[in-house]
Amino acid sequence: MKYLLQKTVMTAALALSAQAHAVTDPSGDFLAGYTGSRDAAFDVLSADVSYNPSTREFVFRTAVAGPVAAASGAAYVFGLNAGGATNTPFAPVGLPGVAFNRTVMLRADGTGAIGATPISEQIVGNQIFTTVSASLLPSNGLAFKDYTWSVWSVDTNVAGLARLADFAPNANIAVAVVPEPETYGMMLAGLGMLGMVARRRARR
Repeated sequence: MKYLLQKTVMTAALALSAQAHAVTDPSGDFLAGYTGSRDAAFDVLSADVSYNPSTREFVFRTAVAGPVAAASGAAYVFGLNAGGATNTPFAPVGLPGVAFNRTVMLRADGTGAIGATPISEQIVGNQIFTTVSASLLPSNGLAFKDYTWSVWSVDTNVAGLARLADFAPNANIAVAVVPEPETYGMMLAGLGMLGMVARRRARR
């Protein structure tokens, strides 16, 4: 019985850990060929992308070294591999592992977009984030939970590869999958049962 309870809690905890999937990136690591603004808002410090199967939504978030809203020309591009053929345009700047065929752009001026489709975004201090329906990011063969991603900051006032400021990570990684509601229930039930066993032992 005790083993079953421990296994139940462990399984739920591992599922929940998928949410703690943020990628961190060193401060001040601008690309060598970057010629844009050196404002701290172009320096990516962390980012994460999660997918919620229950709501069929993706959440995109990045945190940078300075206030986002104050940075003229700053934009953050999430590149997603949705399966099938991908673009890999960043080999010339030493990043051949960044592959994508869908993009989500969040701008410091508050105007996000997926291709030509405007999306809402939020800016809080040094963070910028959005929640979008998976229907806006159709699959080319992969399940939504199997998409991979990377994010890069750009100075939109600069043309070509010289606009690329910072990447996080430097190659695609898997999206984090938000656990289904029953996983939370399973974990809470397991914790409750472990608590009951502990209380009974204490009485003895």
